[in-house]
Amino acid sequence: MGRHRLTGRAQRADGDARALEMALSLKQALSLREALVAEKTPPPEVELIPWHLGPEHADTEAALRGYLGMGLDAIRWIQAPAAADAMAPLRASLALPAARDVRNSQARLALCGMRAEQGEGTGMLPMALAEQLGWAWVPGVVAIERIETIERCEGDEEAGGKENAQPRAIVLQALPQGQRRRLAVTLPAILGVDSAAPAARQSAFGPARRGQLRLVESGEELVLDPAVEQWPLTPARARPKRLKIVTATNARDRFKAAAAKAEKSGGRVLENVSAAEGAAAILSMLEAEGVLSTDGARNDQPEDPQGNGR
Repeated sequence: MGRHRLTGRAQRADGDARALEMALSLKQALSLREALVAEKTPPPEVELIPWHLGPEHADTEAALRGYLGMGLDAIRWIQAPAAADAMAPLRASLALPAARDVRNSQARLALCGMRAEQGEGTGMLPMALAEQLGWAWVPGVVAIERIETIERCEGDEEAGGKENAQPRAIVLQALPQGQRRRLAVTLPAILGVDSAAPAARQSAFGPARRGQLRLVESGEELVLDPAVEQWPLTPARARPKRLKIVTATNARDRFKAAAAKAEKSGGRVLENVSAAEGAAAILSMLEAEGVLSTDGARNDQPEDPQGNGR
């Protein structure tokens, strides 16, 4: 659930809405592809299960119905206080087998925004959730190109047949300065949808009213964090940017200086480097930004008191 930047009114979160748009487009593409392969028979059902975890407020239902208006029949809602740890309920929900799975496959694909628009908003929840589930985690996804199956190798005698074939997703990841990278992700996986992904469709009033908000139990005991209840939360505001002082003498030069884009420099793209070279580059960047002091930041391994050098 998100908040409008100006009015503060509850609405659907932009990142989660883009993730839902990607899921709806993927479901439609998979259904059409399977229908063509099966000689135009009725397409198999691809199950899409939206989840929401959070407290109940006066405007929560109105915000969630913004997602229902995108074409959903229902949203599963786990009601939990704002100070509750969301890790255990979500882990239990994703670990359950699918209710209807025509392929009898355990492959799962979870889509979410990069960070919440309320509360802490650290963006660590999907990363920690993927680690606990043992799933892959890919941030900054802007498109899912296709879902395919990796067949077993012919010389692998321990594979046990086609039922051990591993599905994977071919995704497009956003990189800085408009670059893109194509990745092959073995399923199950959690994908964090970037803000550069296609915008979500408009929410229709009729489907939003007809959709259902189903209250479900996660089966896990909610753990409350007493420190979170004492945190003072204030709306985030954009800080004003310092304007560049222009010392040009005529109007033409002043206009060119004001309209010129700031040139970015100092960045490097590291490819095919060792772990030591990558660590050295990270330390150099942290020292240049003033995060680490130069004294002792690059010390080699500490010497052993007995002189062994370990």
